[in-house]
Amino acid sequence: MIHKILDKIDRMVAQKRQSGELQAWFDSGLARRYCKQVTASQKHYYPALLLYLERHAGHH
Repeated sequence: MIHKILDKIDRMVAQKRQSGELQAWFDSGLARRYCKQVTASQKHYYPALLLYLERHAGHH
C-alpha cells in the first residue's frame, strides 16, 4: 500500500517541478495538504510521508 502512496507523491512532485510550481506548492502549504489527503485512510503514514515528500523535493 505505501508504495502506491509514494508513487502518487512522486508523480505530483514531478508534475509540480516540470511546471515550475514546486516551490510555490510547498510555500503555500498545499504540499502538506496533499500528503494529508493521500494518507486519509492510513493516517499513521502521514509523518513519514511528509518527511519523504520534503526530502524528495529537495527541502531538507
